[in-house]
Amino acid sequence: MIIHFSREELRNTDAGMKEKLENAGELLRKALAAVMTEFFETHEPVNPENLFCVSGVTGCIDILAHCLADPGDVILAPTPIYGRIYTNIMQRSRVKLWHIPVITENNGASSEFLTIEKVKKAYNDAISKNHVVKAVFLINPNNPLGDIYSPELLLEIFSFCDEHNLHVIVDEVYALSVFSDNHFHSTLKFASLPDKNKVHVLYGMSKDFGLAGLRIGVIHTQCEALQKCLKQLCFFQSIPFPIMDIAAKFLEDIEWCKMYITTYQERLTEKFKHCVERVNEMGLNVRESSGGVFLWLDLRPICGSDSFEKEMDLFGYLLEEYRVYIVPGKELFCAQPGWFRVTFTSYPEDVDEGLKRLEEGIKNYKSAKA
Repeated sequence: MIIHFSREELRNTDAGMKEKLENAGELLRKALAAVMTEFFETHEPVNPENLFCVSGVTGCIDILAHCLADPGDVILAPTPIYGRIYTNIMQRSRVKLWHIPVITENNGASSEFLTIEKVKKAYNDAISKNHVVKAVFLINPNNPLGDIYSPELLLEIFSFCDEHNLHVIVDEVYALSVFSDNHFHSTLKFASLPDKNKVHVLYGMSKDFGLAGLRIGVIHTQCEALQKCLKQLCFFQSIPFPIMDIAAKFLEDIEWCKMYITTYQERLTEKFKHCVERVNEMGLNVRESSGGVFLWLDLRPICGSDSFEKEMDLFGYLLEEYRVYIVPGKELFCAQPGWFRVTFTSYPEDVDEGLKRLEEGIKNYKSAKA
């Protein structure tokens, strides 16, 4: 049976759907604003009108690269960094990721952290090669290192960017994924910024709430010019109505969210400590971490630190022979070979099995290469 609709009926249907989407979007923004105000300890309540929602933080980064930079421009970012960031800003907008090496070829990851001097050096290096720098991109807490940036460092970076007319994008998707004895300082907690119109904060549901399948990312910005762009572009990465409705309903229950986050942080801390102990029993070291869902594992004693070929050889051996997938540092733009990212937040039995296989694989790899 074929059903025919008149143009008037189609117009009425479109208008009804548009109204539903707008209402769902408003409820979601209000719920997210309340959650961010509560958990980020913001200096003032987050205004829902400053929030722009799209289908995931990946979409947020893609849109901001498109809005803030032109093809061929560069965005500075500390490395190692989640590898997808490169494609987020490059695939559509053709913007380049310029490294701020935290771990360099000649230092140890456990003793090196992001500093304003490293930001300045990366900026000067990019300028000296005739690149146009448009922004600095930060993940705070950091992926994969697990560093939480101090308020003092953040203000230094904001001030430097203000001096050079740069935007700052702060991805806070791991904001609540911190260990129990650490404290996260959100960008939204600052009462004043050198230029509030050039500092933009990202958040999403995939990490802290474990809802990667519930594709929701949010951009917080007070820049009116950017807001006008986002109102148009967010349409192309809109969130389905049922997803917005589901998310808004459970986020509105702030007391449940408090209970959940408390439990989550306790379990996250316990799992991190357990995995560090197991890795130390293997005679290996893990970089000190304050949050996130990864171990930054030092396998330099196994594959050396002089060659990415040797790093990839170890990676391939563990994957093919033991079905253990740990991300090699090369894939995360680490300048020094021998570091790997290990996810420790899966089911306990899966993590234990993975660590058991890792231990066996390393022993046999050393024997095979002896």
